[in-house]
Amino acid sequence: MVNFARMAGAAVEDRRAVTAQVIDTVRRFVEREVIPVASKYEHADEYPQPLVDRMRELGLFGATIPVEYGGLGLDYTTYAMIVEELCRGWMSLSGVLNTHLMFAYVLQMHGTPEQQARYLPAMARGEQRAALCLTEPHAGSDAQRIRTTAVRRGDHYVVNGSKMFITNARTATIYSLVAKTEPNADPPYKGISLFAAEKDAPGVTVGRQLDKLGYKGVETCEVSFEDFRVPAGNLVGGVEGRGFAQVMSGLE
Repeated sequence: MVNFARMAGAAVEDRRAVTAQVIDTVRRFVEREVIPVASKYEHADEYPQPLVDRMRELGLFGATIPVEYGGLGLDYTTYAMIVEELCRGWMSLSGVLNTHLMFAYVLQMHGTPEQQARYLPAMARGEQRAALCLTEPHAGSDAQRIRTTAVRRGDHYVVNGSKMFITNARTATIYSLVAKTEPNADPPYKGISLFAAEKDAPGVTVGRQLDKLGYKGVETCEVSFEDFRVPAGNLVGGVEGRGFAQVMSGLE
C-alpha cells in the first residue's frame, strides 16, 4: 500500500495523478480493512483503535495540513473524495478526522506563527488530536448564544462552562474551545474567542457518552470545565473577540 507521507514530498506535476493514487490507496484500505469489521464496531459502539492507527500510518491526520508542517498538503476536493471513500466503508471514520482537520485549518488561517509551529506538525503526525468544543446544551445551531466563559487572570484564562455533543471528546488531546471573553458584547458574537486548550490540564471533565441511533464507535460526550486554566498564548490569533469568525471559517 502507498505511504501517503512519502507522496507528500514527491515532485509530481500532474495533480490528477496524485489524486487518483491517493483515492485508490484509501479505497483499498476501506475494502480490505474497514468493510470487514465495520459492522462489528458499529454494533458494539466500540472505538476502532486499529483502524485509527492505520489512518495515522497513512498520514490522513495531516491530509490537508501543509507540507512544511509535515502534512500531505492535499486540496479540499481530494479530501472530500477521501471522506467519501471512508464513509463508503463506515461513516464513523470520517468523524475521527473532520473536527481534527477543521481545527488544523483554523490554525493555518488564523493562528499565530508560534501556535502553528507548536501544534500543526504534531497534528499532522496524529500525535495531537483535535476536537471541537462549541455546542452547549442551550446553544446548538445558534452558536453565538454560548455561555461558557474565559476570564483573563494574569498569563492564563480561566474557563467555566459546559459543552454538549462533543465528537472525539475522550480521544482528543487538544480542544478547539469556544468561549466568551466578553459576555456582555453586543452583538454577542463579538465577545467570543477561540482557544487551543490542551485537555490534560486540571479542570476538564469528560462526562457521559451519549447514545445515538447511528454514527457509533466514535464517542460523543458531555464536557465540563471548572476553573480550567488555558495559557494566554493559546488564544488563537492572539486577539480576543475573533473566535466566532475563526470557528465558522473552519465549519464552512
